[in-house]
Amino acid sequence: MIGDYQWVQKTQGRLTFKEKFRLIQSILMPVTVSFIRSGITSRKHCSALRISDIVIPDSNIVKEAFQELEYAQNPSVTAHSLRTYFIGTAIAHQKKWQFDQEDFAVASFMHDLGLVSELSLHACHCFTLESAKQAEILCQKHNYSEQKIQNICDAICLHMNGHLDENDKTLSKEILMLQKATACDVTGANLHLIPAAFTEQLLERYPRDHFLSDFKTLIQQESTRHPHSRTALLNKAGLGLMIQLNPLNRHSPNTEQVES
Repeated sequence: MIGDYQWVQKTQGRLTFKEKFRLIQSILMPVTVSFIRSGITSRKHCSALRISDIVIPDSNIVKEAFQELEYAQNPSVTAHSLRTYFIGTAIAHQKKWQFDQEDFAVASFMHDLGLVSELSLHACHCFTLESAKQAEILCQKHNYSEQKIQNICDAICLHMNGHLDENDKTLSKEILMLQKATACDVTGANLHLIPAAFTEQLLERYPRDHFLSDFKTLIQQESTRHPHSRTALLNKAGLGLMIQLNPLNRHSPNTEQVES
């Protein structure tokens, strides 16, 4: 599958012309619909959920995954990764999905490490490979099974696909959650799935200070370094504008506005 761990390792994340066409064709309509729905759909249907209802697993591997995130020394990505965990868990709650909290926490905390890592794989055309490899090393250290490692690495790599089909039985809940949560925090897609009060609590605990400008800069840097990556493709398709128009920006008084 385009974007999964096996594909990224095989291709180093470089999309062919045909793959670019297929990917854009598969995500354009769903992403547009989700983006619009998030702006106009009422969230009154969402079941009550408070941020205090969600806990981060207190396990050694999760603690070490978070340490790896802190070592990257990028406050915007650290806060984004924490929001991703809470948003993904909130989405699973609304959809009544069962999932592995520990696996999802590891994937959430490590999914963007390659975007800010000084050890980025120069030969690779996608930052998610570096992120997944770091996660794989950590999971092996903690004697994770190959199946669990594959699931976490697939989640990390596939989060940059822009859209994943919930009806695809080959995709685990953790994979779907990471893609939906990252899309929500970055562009506002799927925001209609989260209670408004929960959103307010989340942004109070993990504010989006400087996230808008910082993340647009990171996306542009990745697109320039790797022009045939999924990041570059999504950027050309309007990712920067979607980041700018994210409804969550209105909830963050400290989030500066930058030109598209």
